Amino acid sequence: MNRLLSSGLLAAAVLLAPVLAGPAAAAPAASPTASPSETAVSTITARGDLVFLGGDPWSPTGPLEVSVRNSGGTAAKGFFVLRLPVDADLILGGDCRTVQGTPRTWLCGGAELPAGAERVYRLTVGSSAPQPVFGVQAWGAVAGRDAAGVTDEFSDFRINWPDRTSLRLRATADPVVNGTTTVRVKVTNTGTFDIGGYSFTVTTPAGVRVASPTCADRGRMVGVGCEILRPKVLADGTTDSFDVHLTVTGGEKTVQLSLAPTNRYTNKDTALTVRLNGSGGSGAGDATTPPPAGPTVTPSPTATASPTATVTSSTPDVAQLPRTGVSGSTYGLVGVALLALGAGLLLLRRRLSRG
Repeated sequence: MNRLLSSGLLAAAVLLAPVLAGPAAAAPAASPTASPSETAVSTITARGDLVFLGGDPWSPTGPLEVSVRNSGGTAAKGFFVLRLPVDADLILGGDCRTVQGTPRTWLCGGAELPAGAERVYRLTVGSSAPQPVFGVQAWGAVAGRDAAGVTDEFSDFRINWPDRTSLRLRATADPVVNGTTTVRVKVTNTGTFDIGGYSFTVTTPAGVRVASPTCADRGRMVGVGCEILRPKVLADGTTDSFDVHLTVTGGEKTVQLSLAPTNRYTNKDTALTVRLNGSGGSGAGDATTPPPAGPTVTPSPTATASPTATVTSSTPDVAQLPRTGVSGSTYGLVGVALLALGAGLLLLRRRLSRG
């Protein structure tokens, strides 16, 4: 009987030990040893500012400011690497040179920076799309680099092409006197934001020539007229007024005035016809066909220029996979049952001893 009692108590103690002791602590995971190249960290960092392209709608440009900072404790030369997406190019960057073997990449800067100092580089970025592009965004990137060639992580910046908008064109012509006339043009920004410039074209028949303003030398109106670039900023709701002086020979003439590029505008009143004669004339207000809903060319950012999103996953407890195997509560129930059995055997022994 004593042997049976001792065995029962021993079994209960063995089963209860894991429950009372609690869960075992997990062993720390071994951390991989970083390679020498991974341990090198550049003390030169770089950040690029947002770029808005504007001005000439056929080839818009915009300023890019890059801040280069020396976060180290000693003076160092601060370089930066610039990457641009497809359909964007570096127009002006005196301290930049192309990186051989890497398309659309430049190495810039190199000025001495004291510890903790910062320098701002001002560059010019432009659209290199073969056709006018509107309402498009793309991403460039910059990264700091020290004199030893150690490069920091790339930081992304956004490039905004001009948005599509609405402009209203109106014009009147003075009488033709001594073979000359003046067409008074008014262009109103009926959109909801400022624009950085627009293009105006005059399609002329034989016997009519634009005397001023100076025509843009781009080859788009050769033999048929004149393209006039209006690079001034035009705020929403305001009107740009200017005169176009024409020389006219051979009687009554008709000229076509229009805003360009046509795929930029969401309204119809962007073109009209003006008749030139001895009594003067006004724009007939002929409407153009509405432009297409989207741009004809859409620049696609390169893979390196696209911003990399860091995704963090936090799964709630209810969505986690269920645990398998025997749980601690099961061990506890078995231990309690064995303790009760041991206590019963002990009581039985005492009664047998008394009897």
